[in-house]
Amino acid sequence: MKNPITKTRDRLDEVDLEILRLLQRDGRITNADLARHVKLSPPSVLQRVRKLEQSGIISAYTAVLDSQLMGYQLLVVAMVSLALHQEQPIEGFRKAVADIPEVLECLHVSGDFDFLLKIVVKDMAAYERLVRESLSTIQGVGKIQSSFVLAVNKDTTALPV
Repeated sequence: MKNPITKTRDRLDEVDLEILRLLQRDGRITNADLARHVKLSPPSVLQRVRKLEQSGIISAYTAVLDSQLMGYQLLVVAMVSLALHQEQPIEGFRKAVADIPEVLECLHVSGDFDFLLKIVVKDMAAYERLVRESLSTIQGVGKIQSSFVLAVNKDTTALPV
């Protein structure tokens, strides 16, 4: 039996895929321009976009901000190990991290660490404060190892469609 998400993806035709490509490139494209690109009428395109939204394939629209211009000079990947690998500490960590605005992404991973966190802060002092006052106070945290990003060579949210 196919995964329901795979079934949803398989139901998309080439026009739907092109609409998704265009919206990933420019979420503010007008419906008229979108229709012109895919060579359909604006009402037909709007109906397709609404179906893509209702199905959950399009989950949100957002503005992407420049972190440097917003004053976040330091990008950190923090690798976190929990002392206990039981449901309660894992869920507690997930909930606590969700409330820390500097944590942009939290990935539960396999391997030597339990979680990878993508964090932005204004400077090293702000990161030290975040570790001391937020991350290390979360119940169950065993170890935090930090890597400081020297350069970002690729940064995208666009899926290969």
